[in-house]
Amino acid sequence: MALKNLLQKTVYILLYCLFTTALFAQTTPPPKQWDKRFGGSSPDVLNSLQQTIDGGYIFGGGSYSRIGGDITEGRRGSEDYWIVKTDANGIKQWDKRFGGSEEEGITGVKETTDGGYILGGYSVSGIGGDKTEDTRGSTDYWIVKIDANGIKEWDKRFGGSSGDVLRSLQQTSDGGYILGGSSYSAIGGDKTEASRGGADYWVVKIDANGIKQWDKRFGGSGEDNLYSLQQTTDGGYILGGTSDSGMGGDKTEASRGGTDYWVVKIDANGIKQWDKRFGGNEEEQLFSLQQTTDGGYILGGYSYSGLNGDKSENSRGDLDYWIVKIDANGGKQWDKRFGGSSAESANCLQQTTDGGYIVGGNSYSGADGDKTEESRGGADYWMVKTDANGIKQWDRRFGGVGEEDPFALQQTGDGGYILGGSTNSGIDGDKTENTRGNYDFWIIKLGCPPSAKVIAPGGVDICTTGSVQLIADKSSDVKFQWFKDGNKITGATNRAYTVTAPGTYKVVVYTTIACSQLSKDIAIINSCGKRANSLLALPNPSQGIITVTYNSNTATNIQLNVLDKTGKLLFTETEQAIKGNNTYRLNLSNLINGIYNLQLSNDREQSLVKIIIEK
Repeated sequence: MALKNLLQKTVYILLYCLFTTALFAQTTPPPKQWDKRFGGSSPDVLNSLQQTIDGGYIFGGGSYSRIGGDITEGRRGSEDYWIVKTDANGIKQWDKRFGGSEEEGITGVKETTDGGYILGGYSVSGIGGDKTEDTRGSTDYWIVKIDANGIKEWDKRFGGSSGDVLRSLQQTSDGGYILGGSSYSAIGGDKTEASRGGADYWVVKIDANGIKQWDKRFGGSGEDNLYSLQQTTDGGYILGGTSDSGMGGDKTEASRGGTDYWVVKIDANGIKQWDKRFGGNEEEQLFSLQQTTDGGYILGGYSYSGLNGDKSENSRGDLDYWIVKIDANGGKQWDKRFGGSSAESANCLQQTTDGGYIVGGNSYSGADGDKTEESRGGADYWMVKTDANGIKQWDRRFGGVGEEDPFALQQTGDGGYILGGSTNSGIDGDKTENTRGNYDFWIIKLGCPPSAKVIAPGGVDICTTGSVQLIADKSSDVKFQWFKDGNKITGATNRAYTVTAPGTYKVVVYTTIACSQLSKDIAIINSCGKRANSLLALPNPSQGIITVTYNSNTATNIQLNVLDKTGKLLFTETEQAIKGNNTYRLNLSNLINGIYNLQLSNDREQSLVKIIIEK
């Protein structure tokens, strides 16, 4: 019968990248898919990137270039915000520049829920060009809201009488925005709290239209510079940066050394809940932090210190990546150092879908210490992937003969990675396009390894065979997990699994790159008996047109129902059955892909079989 041939087909794997549990450690570095260069005749430096909802990318940085190369709009001042939108393959769709008559430096670009983008950084310009508000001091926060096509909707300036530099921003759950950076200003202008010392953390909350709701200052007697902030799951915010202040002001712990990581947790109204300092006896600089799925936080930057203070591993070289994992209350859980014999600085990090972490920055080291690939030139991009406990799984180096410095990275929807920064190298090493000017944006896309495939030869009718052996095709570096009716079958992790009961079975194949979670539903039936086992639906899976056969002991009215997994009735039809075999043709092509229950009932019995719609 047709069902007996169903599992003899080759089943091509469906790729699902966003899962949270890996069955075993990643060991294989992902391959490079492509790289792209964007720039003009003068320096253009990328500071921020994000994958967009359409599968493409938005890149933001500062530009000194005039029209030419990849730049389609004239220069506003000495430096402007420059935004590049590409498709999923890195092909440019449009670019936009925003600025005033002086200098503007962008530090962040984020897609917003309306499909547009929010841009943030600093400005020294007065009213003019794209700026509609005058400067407050030497530098101010400057926010620009644009639509999905890069058209400006509004801009806002926030600052005090001195220097204020925005370094991090995010859209908040209420549709507004949280802005964070450093401020040297006293009370005045948009600042409502006095300076603590040199520079302080300064956080500004605005609504969806850019109207200020509140601002808060956090600092000690010295220099405190905020580099990263994020809204947390409780509606508050986590702030991270660098401090050389001792205990005093908003700091509750003494300095470890020259500068330390300093983390401040605040509630939804900006009220401080706790703060923590992490460091050694030398200099540490925190550049990135993120809340993790366990409610804690991951911190990343660089360290000069040896084994002392909060550092549990000795220095590799001049400076190293330093990663610190803390719990929801700021208690340190572990720390890790990664580096070579020279200098490495981690500028960005992110928790990955397998629960581990990806860290990106620059490296001057050769193949030694934690680095497995030789230097290309001066400084190279360097990525380190760890598991959930900070144990290194792989590392990659990308560069040319010149200088490369990455500032942003993200795991992408296909389970790969996008990494971006600046370069002054020509075509050589890992670069496939020549330089436009002094420095250009440089983007690298990493992908997943080729998919494996799963096959399940053999019959599917347990009534006639007593059992069915399901087999997953053996590919290199894969592991298997079998499921029945959506539930994991304990201990079923081999290539083959013997089925002795009807149900819907699934095999999930995990490759060594955790982005490849591959699965296929397999329907197993039992055609014996007169109740549930006498109802057949062919083909199964189906694109929507199903032939139903049913053996009835008597002539009677029957009802055919289709229900979803929750029991909701989606389709019903009444038929007259004759004694003996009955055949019905159902058109279910309006149903979306998924697993459904086909129910047949009369005045004496009810039959049920699972069907799969797969278009």
